[in-house]
Amino acid sequence: MPICIPINGARSNFVQCPVCQASHSPVKGELKDGVYAADCQNCGHFFKFRAAGPVRSTFSVTINGQSYTVDNSYPGSTSLNEFLRQKGISPGTKVMCIEGGCGVCVVSATIMDPVTSKPRTYAVNSCCVPLLQCDGWDITTIEGLGNTRDGINPIQQRLADYNGTQCGFCSPAQIMSMNSLLKTNPKPTMEEVEQIMDSTVCRCTGYRSILDAMKSFAADAGPDLPGGLIDIEDLERKMCKKTGNPCTGKCSSDQSKTMLHMVTAGSQWLKPTNKQELYTLLNQHKADDYRLLHGNTGYGVYKDIGDWNYSVLIDVRGVVEFNIIQQGGATINLGSNLTITNLLEYFRIKAVDSNDFLKTFYSNICLHLEKVATTSIRNLGTWAGNLMLKHKHPEFVSDIYCILESMKTMLVIGDSTGKEMNYNIADFLKLDMTGKAITMAMLPIVNNPNVNIRTFKAMPRHQNAHAYVSAGFNMVVDAKQNYLVSGAPVLAYVGINKAFTRATLTENYLSGKQLGDPNILKGALTTLSSELVTDTVASLTPGPYRKNVALNLFYKFVLDICSQIVNPRYLSGCTDLIRPLSCGQQSFDTHPEEYPVSKPMIKLGATLQTCGEAEFINDTPPQFNEVYAAFVISTVGNADIDVIDPSPALAIPGVLKYISAKDIPAGGINNCSPAPKFQAKEEIFCSGKVLFAGQPLGLIVAEDQMTADYGAEMVKVTYKNVQPPVLTIDDAIQKKAFFKAPPGLSAGDADGAIAKSAHQLTGQIACGAQYHYQLETQISICYPTEDGMNILAGTQWIDGVQKIVGQVLNVPDSSVTVEVKRLGGAFGSKITRNFPISAACALAAHILRRPVRLMLNIHTNMKTIGKRTPYLAKYSVGFTDAGLLNGIKIDYYADCGATPNDVSAAAMPGWFDSAYYCANWKMTPFLCKTNKPQNTAARSPGSSPAVFIMESIMEHVAKSLNKDQLDVRKLNLYQKGQKTPSGMVLDYCNIRAMVTQLETSAQIATRKQQIVQYNTANRWKKRGISVLPLKFGLGWATAQYNTLVTISNGDGTIAIFHGGVNCGQGINIKVAQTCAYELGVPMDIISVKKTSTMTNSNSITTGGSITSELCCLSVIECCKMLTQRMAPVKAKMGNPKWKDLVAKCYSEGVDITARFVTEPVDVNPFAHYNVYGVCCSEVELDVLTGEHQILRVDMLYDGGKSLNPDIDIGQAEGGFVMALGYWLTERVIYDSTTGENLTANTWEYHPPMPKDIPIDFRIEFLKNSDNPRGVLGSKAVGEPPVCMATSAMLAVKHAIEAARKEISKDVFFGLDGPATVDTVQQNCLTDSTNLTYGK
Repeated sequence: MPICIPINGARSNFVQCPVCQASHSPVKGELKDGVYAADCQNCGHFFKFRAAGPVRSTFSVTINGQSYTVDNSYPGSTSLNEFLRQKGISPGTKVMCIEGGCGVCVVSATIMDPVTSKPRTYAVNSCCVPLLQCDGWDITTIEGLGNTRDGINPIQQRLADYNGTQCGFCSPAQIMSMNSLLKTNPKPTMEEVEQIMDSTVCRCTGYRSILDAMKSFAADAGPDLPGGLIDIEDLERKMCKKTGNPCTGKCSSDQSKTMLHMVTAGSQWLKPTNKQELYTLLNQHKADDYRLLHGNTGYGVYKDIGDWNYSVLIDVRGVVEFNIIQQGGATINLGSNLTITNLLEYFRIKAVDSNDFLKTFYSNICLHLEKVATTSIRNLGTWAGNLMLKHKHPEFVSDIYCILESMKTMLVIGDSTGKEMNYNIADFLKLDMTGKAITMAMLPIVNNPNVNIRTFKAMPRHQNAHAYVSAGFNMVVDAKQNYLVSGAPVLAYVGINKAFTRATLTENYLSGKQLGDPNILKGALTTLSSELVTDTVASLTPGPYRKNVALNLFYKFVLDICSQIVNPRYLSGCTDLIRPLSCGQQSFDTHPEEYPVSKPMIKLGATLQTCGEAEFINDTPPQFNEVYAAFVISTVGNADIDVIDPSPALAIPGVLKYISAKDIPAGGINNCSPAPKFQAKEEIFCSGKVLFAGQPLGLIVAEDQMTADYGAEMVKVTYKNVQPPVLTIDDAIQKKAFFKAPPGLSAGDADGAIAKSAHQLTGQIACGAQYHYQLETQISICYPTEDGMNILAGTQWIDGVQKIVGQVLNVPDSSVTVEVKRLGGAFGSKITRNFPISAACALAAHILRRPVRLMLNIHTNMKTIGKRTPYLAKYSVGFTDAGLLNGIKIDYYADCGATPNDVSAAAMPGWFDSAYYCANWKMTPFLCKTNKPQNTAARSPGSSPAVFIMESIMEHVAKSLNKDQLDVRKLNLYQKGQKTPSGMVLDYCNIRAMVTQLETSAQIATRKQQIVQYNTANRWKKRGISVLPLKFGLGWATAQYNTLVTISNGDGTIAIFHGGVNCGQGINIKVAQTCAYELGVPMDIISVKKTSTMTNSNSITTGGSITSELCCLSVIECCKMLTQRMAPVKAKMGNPKWKDLVAKCYSEGVDITARFVTEPVDVNPFAHYNVYGVCCSEVELDVLTGEHQILRVDMLYDGGKSLNPDIDIGQAEGGFVMALGYWLTERVIYDSTTGENLTANTWEYHPPMPKDIPIDFRIEFLKNSDNPRGVLGSKAVGEPPVCMATSAMLAVKHAIEAARKEISKDVFFGLDGPATVDTVQQNCLTDSTNLTYGK
């Protein structure tokens, strides 16, 4: 319909419908006379207007071959992801962070490539894409590729075959990234595959299996990656409705010649098709709250640019003049609609086609662009949009700014009158952009070989991370004149402070000077140092590091351009770390005589996961009358509540109710800790005293999730008696803030042994928190029933949820049914931490008598839910001249958070000894109370810190004696028959033989020599190696798992209901293999059902690495019962077929259902048996930036007789990589004033990505191993490899020691965890006086 102006109203940019007040806008210049009449686009009311010209008010989007019409019923803030999920089109497309950081929402979008003007398929983040932007798009989701009923896509099959799924939550997105690549490039190289697999986080697998699966499609894949290339037509099963052939995406186009205008209740969406239309719109709306957008990827960083904050949204994607790439004269002209991917591909071509001088220049730009965001973000985000983020938010660390500024780029900016002017970027940043738009960038063509341009980025991980500091440099330098600097140099920076972008004083200092003069370099560094004044706005990273690295990046640049006069040892400083293709080796033995037990097999449901058919809790379709809830959380950490005013939230349309502690029914208690199991009360909703920032105060219930989340933010809370929060262990010790501690453990006389020792040391070491980063956040759906409550809970402990809900609602536990089929990651976060979620959700459902869904958004999840417990250890140790341990004392302090219920301090004495014998021990725990969420179990909760603490002690002992660390470790290794501090006799200890075996297979001695040679030859790159042996005790005591095995009498098929929870650990395939082995039946007649309090009541939590094996044990016992009952009938029948035997047993009244509950007893208070392993890690460190990469990992693991080596290898890899994050990349930072978690987003929190894993990742399971105390000879695998990742951090420490040796500071130091990039660089102790030419 035409756009309008009211006939009797004053001329303005908007007209409002007289009924619904929806805004309407003219879109083309001055209006001509002519009275028209039409209906309001929002409510349909008839009124008169004057026409403004033809526009479209609806559009079509194709999804999996089916066309959908989008009209103005969808708000401008609706994302593609919301549309896909709420309409039930693609439950396989997941949602988590809603900021483009986790990548679980990735889909394939076939849209117009602005460079070629042809359709092209891209991977995009559906959570960032506004639905109204999908005009003419052709979307493919995981459901469009294939399914288990009609046939699955080769990518889906390949990922399953390579055991590339565990929990499966990220699997659809991983596949869609690969699908997008193959649709564009059917014969990629392995390097191209690795490069694009950066969009989606996987917390489970450790990435190696995913990368191998995807690289198997590469043209250069070797025989070790079977699978091979595929026909492009096999990629998609969706069929074109017009032709009946596989869809090619060529029918639709997002380049319509007619402007799109959508009028919604809250805003208008306009999509001009050329510059003139855009300028007209800018003129009409420059006084309004408008926003230009193209990729909307900036929303992932700054929520203030969310679409709901604007009344006019102008999509510039259709402006064809902005799509240009032109090279002519003195510049390369790049249109503002070009994405970062377009730039990257253009410069790659330039790098190939250019001479050596320009090849280096363009290759460097490509390397930097590859580090910007992720592939799926780069595919939609434009360089111009990135600059506009920098313009609106000066603190934004824009890599694009550094790149373009270093190239002395000029911007063409048009205004609302159509006038276009040129600006340099510095002037652009100060320009009022109201009514203006960037149209083009003009990059000067570099022809002078004396021009040196290079950019750098120091970042917390190797992919998908903003910079700590980025820099771009441009200098014209004449090497023949002692590196004379002519003209005006450019030193551009981001990440220093909010306002600092150019080091102008240093630029002026350098102009006209000979950089080859060491005194000039020194003067430049001194001048630059004076300019680099850091603030806390630009970054959470400490200012001293950012200043150091900014100086060092300039130094890197200087070393590069002055390379002919630089000491060859120092040239290592001018290069970045170079990562080759990753690879892996997996070695294990199997036992065919016991198949299917010990047979490598893909997990049950693997193809369901890869097809997006595996239903997670939030994929459950809403029931009739279902509503949604969101926590209202505190914003301070130590205060009393004054007033809670929910009225602003209740005034929002769609908000139904505010629920607080006052609404708990009579007899119910405000406590989500199982009483009396845990020592401290934990309130569901704060009743007055706020214990931490993020504490739930109440619950907003609304008709949809977005309204609930928005309503929760609108509740006004005031506080009184606000006190500084206690946030660290040191603070707690100073304030004597302690909980009652459990007893420690003593063996022998530690004090006496230390006093008598030839050598004595004291020290301390600490390790921090770790967010679990489960991709499925905390969730619960509660359904009131006629006799109680049914709950779908994202929990590892169904029995605990049942008890909590019963005590909160004051109803019998038996009236509460809790079910869970699978979890999208857990790692300990869903043992007790789902209790408050399910309790609050059940309370809301009880009050409203309606189904309620409570799923925490990532920010609430990270602020409200506790993390891995931080520890501080203070130790004393006595030892001999040779390094033999005599006595050890450890006082260890646990940061419990607000309550001590989940702390693992009591169990840590079982792991402190690790692999080392010492006759005299004293271990004393202290439980610290801090104003943080209750910290909780995280994969290897007490064991990983305990092993780290012990290994740090061993490092200290070896360093004090100036002995090789491995030699000292080997000297103290346990021997068979020795006793642990808890008194366990090690009857099956093989750690010494395993260390010897790994020394040989991993060529440790040779590699140590090579590292010494490398470090001698390189001043600014250092390598380190560490070998870590491990003894890990597994305890079974009190682990009750209630398992039911039932046989259907009609066809003999078997259903297993076990008491464990499927978290992706492969529990279901293992119990099925065990059942098939015990009963002698084929695997395909066995199914494993969901876990429920109806069938698996009184089961303990899933965790501690033991659940799979104990559920297998319970299945064995069930099968024994069944076999015994069926034996007489079988004897009478001879050798019957299974189906016939079952039918006959049933007809004769034999019970063909069996139940067993495990009730194990340990041989020792801390362990039933021990796992042994040894791991070697080798790393390379860039001393100037602190960045490092893991060159190689060799792990030898005694897993006994693995029940399924494929599953166990995946567990070992996944656990190891999760711990790499714990030790090297993941940090949690709190506001010292409020106690708020400042890293509660994907922008600031950094779990490992694919390029953070070991480049060469080798895992060997010990051959011919057995475990007499295990299930079918097996051992657990889930947690011990987490402990072995400590070796990677210690290897980094050894590289730091090599750097310190250069400046004669090679003395012992404790390296606390996490050793993030900034921490590592600061510990190298490098300062500007070390930055020389080395002569």
